Amino acid sequence: MDSTLFDILNYVNEGIIITDEKLNILFWNIQMENLTQIKKEEAINSNLYERLPNLDKNYFKKAVNSVIENDYKYFFSSTIHEGLITDTRKLNIRINRFVRDNSRYVIIECIDVTSQVLRIEQLKKYSNELYILNKKLKEKEKEIEKLAYYDQLTGLANRTLFCHVAEKFLEKAKRDNSKLGLMFIDIDNFKKINDEYGHKAGDQVVIQIANILEESTRKHDIVSRYGGDEFLILLPDIQYYDNYEIIASRIADANREIIILDDIQVNISLSIGVSFYPEDGNNIDDLIFKADKAMYCAKNKGGNKCITTISIGKTLVGF
Repeated sequence: MDSTLFDILNYVNEGIIITDEKLNILFWNIQMENLTQIKKEEAINSNLYERLPNLDKNYFKKAVNSVIENDYKYFFSSTIHEGLITDTRKLNIRINRFVRDNSRYVIIECIDVTSQVLRIEQLKKYSNELYILNKKLKEKEKEIEKLAYYDQLTGLANRTLFCHVAEKFLEKAKRDNSKLGLMFIDIDNFKKINDEYGHKAGDQVVIQIANILEESTRKHDIVSRYGGDEFLILLPDIQYYDNYEIIASRIADANREIIILDDIQVNISLSIGVSFYPEDGNNIDDLIFKADKAMYCAKNKGGNKCITTISIGKTLVGF
């Protein structure tokens, strides 16, 4: 074969093997020497499968036969077919046939993609790290949001979130010309419980009362810890002012015998004041202020009562 062509192929930046149709190696360029550490003197005139035994596989031999007989072209990816030529580099392999002077030859191109594969693996690694970092950041955002809008002890909406949501429901009530109820709830004798049993016992009372309030309200009612032993409940979309009684009765019927320490049980009573939009004001601050006044009216009557701003106070059964 033309020695000039061989000289040119020595400068190609990929490994080149040329064999005859019996797969005897006729050409082995410098890049093949670099890839395999096999000198051309050792490779020339030896059989392909003897020189590169990892190629001696049925699927590869069938491919080579198809190239010789049918002029098919084959490509073997470094990621799927590792170690065919060498275990130290990542090589894509292309196999073609060419004919010269009625003789058939096989040309095998070995393209070194080690650096590209490494870059891809690094990119995958970085992408995975970015995904994990992004996931952690989103989790942190949720934690920050929870700290900003939810009470840490009870998990209820805090004052900030309550006021934000209440304003939205108030705007809707104004548009729909509907009514809105607001309940202000305070635990009776809470300071006495803290003083006698300690703040951990007080926390247990607050947590269990929060659970009772959530279980007693409707799905779309908003229960909030306003601060200390005070709670707010927003009652959107009530048809009549006395609709609050359904929620108040559920609270009254709830079991409020709370175990605060291992063997100490206390009975908890509540004072509740209720205000209404539009009767008691045109904004949330006014409704909270009026409900707070009604709650203190209930406390002044001995506690364990629910009093509204527009009716004479009543004692609920079970309070």
